[in-house]
Amino acid sequence: MSNLLNRQLLKQLVVCVALLAPAADATESAPDLVAEAEALAQEGDYDAALPLYEQAIAELEEEPRAQHNLRYRYGIILSALGGALRPDLYPLARAQFESVLDFLDSGASLPHSPARVRSALAHTYHQQAATAEAGKQVDLLRNAYFLYKGAVPELATQREWHNLAITYFNLGQVCEWQGNLVEAVDWLEKAVELDMEHGFADLEEDRAYLLALREQLNPPAQATTTAL
Repeated sequence: MSNLLNRQLLKQLVVCVALLAPAADATESAPDLVAEAEALAQEGDYDAALPLYEQAIAELEEEPRAQHNLRYRYGIILSALGGALRPDLYPLARAQFESVLDFLDSGASLPHSPARVRSALAHTYHQQAATAEAGKQVDLLRNAYFLYKGAVPELATQREWHNLAITYFNLGQVCEWQGNLVEAVDWLEKAVELDMEHGFADLEEDRAYLLALREQLNPPAQATTTAL
């Protein structure tokens, strides 16, 4: 599952315009803006695409559910770009996810559970920590850890097993980066258990990472030779 979420995020660069259909009567220009942004993004012209997503979000002001659904997807895109090309986009990605969480906390509903949004928010801190200076990295990893951990109970309750397995993996990686190998192993064991139970394709990669963590905790004995 190493870099799995990055791969998933990048796959979601193509935004599903159909999700905006319920709001199309009130704001017919929003799907067109998203379609144009989608085309530009596929061409790699993100500087031109991102303002169109923002304009589409503004167009949906009178349709808060559609607006926040698009905010979530825009946050996913920004997070993917942050990991691949533009780490300066992480704060903007976080702003989208935080807005979505506020909307859900108001009692509204979206296709994405608060726990999934919280895990996506955590991942922006997690990814950014990979290239941050040591002092800032500590804070980023701390934020990622508590957000991931806070998402775990609801993901389990909602039976979002794959997202839960990804979150377990990410918690393990965060703990490793923090130097807490014992807890890292605990989280990876949970991820591998879910992979096995549900037949997730990430099993072999996750199992290999778990083995590597265990070897860091208990290095294999070095072979010795005896001079004759």
